[in-house]
Amino acid sequence: MMDQVRSYIAFQIRALREQRRWNQADLAKASNKTQSVISRLEDPDYGKLSLQSCLEIAVAFDLPLLVQFVEWEDWLSRMSNVSPSALRKRSFDANRLLELRQRMTEGSSSSANAHASSAALQGRGLGSSAPTSAAANTDVSFQRASILGERVMKGSAALEGVAA
Repeated sequence: MMDQVRSYIAFQIRALREQRRWNQADLAKASNKTQSVISRLEDPDYGKLSLQSCLEIAVAFDLPLLVQFVEWEDWLSRMSNVSPSALRKRSFDANRLLELRQRMTEGSSSSANAHASSAALQGRGLGSSAPTSAAANTDVSFQRASILGERVMKGSAALEGVAA
């Protein structure tokens, strides 16, 4: 499992670098590392990959890093395709995230109206007893993501200020 995770990360770093048409020196400059460090990070047999290095590479690619414990089925599914096309990711794009938020808000507002009507009926004893709707759960999840997105945007702005 550890070898597979190391390989996956190495392959993803290389795929993301190539997606951006960067050479190792370009990624080294963007991440404040040397080219030889990037070479080691892209080596699936390199055994000293740190969380800090992964975070710094994520910042260089303008991507979030997700580290989590998963069930074996999910892990196997994620590890099953390490092709460069499967490892491609889009960098941070505030406009894309705002559009997503707007679509989710529009979709959840019509669902929220239905949920409010349902809640009113339940208050009168006339509806199902389901505690929450998918729309309400989606809205809560989106609020959490929106807060996180605002923090990320502030962090990106602070990083741009430092880089300038």
